[in-house]
Amino acid sequence: MSTEELLPAAADTSSVETGGVSNVMGGDDEVAAAQSQLSFISLVASLGMRKLLFWTVFVAAIVIHTSKQTVDDISHGTSKTSKYTQYSSYKYLLSVLWIVFVYTFLACLASFFYGRLGNKAFLLKLLRWDAIMLTLLASATGTAGAVLIIATNGNSQDEWSKTCNVFDKFCRHMWASFGLSIFGCSLFVWIVVYSAGAIRAP
Repeated sequence: MSTEELLPAAADTSSVETGGVSNVMGGDDEVAAAQSQLSFISLVASLGMRKLLFWTVFVAAIVIHTSKQTVDDISHGTSKTSKYTQYSSYKYLLSVLWIVFVYTFLACLASFFYGRLGNKAFLLKLLRWDAIMLTLLASATGTAGAVLIIATNGNSQDEWSKTCNVFDKFCRHMWASFGLSIFGCSLFVWIVVYSAGAIRAP
């Protein structure tokens, strides 16, 4: 066999091998692009839920602020007023709502800025703060909910009378704020899940 016949064969083999490597590299690029797109979607979803959480806790706090109700006691000719400042559990919930409100606003900005830069170390710290805020909000919501249930149903064993049958407007506001706080806790859970997915993606 002549040298001219061997050279084309070697060239064909080289081209096949090069093409194989190119195909593998192209596949890696597609995987990286897909992972990058998944990370971007997780970031956008997290930002959307943070925005929803921002407005949820804001409305819940305003509802508590407007819960004051005054009822006239005809039998004694006096007036009774019920407001959130008379209950430490409701003041606790309101304080936590405002804390979460401010935190969510700052976290939204930080998540958008550092998420676009791909700074996963900072996003991990933000995720830890999300977990702390979730615990704080869940604690305040549970405390206020326990007092609200007693105010609605009373406790005959301890001779705790109902108050919601008298201060119905006040209790409606509190139940609305309690429901919004529960919804806020569920949003925080989803934020933690999506943020963890965005951080884990390479």
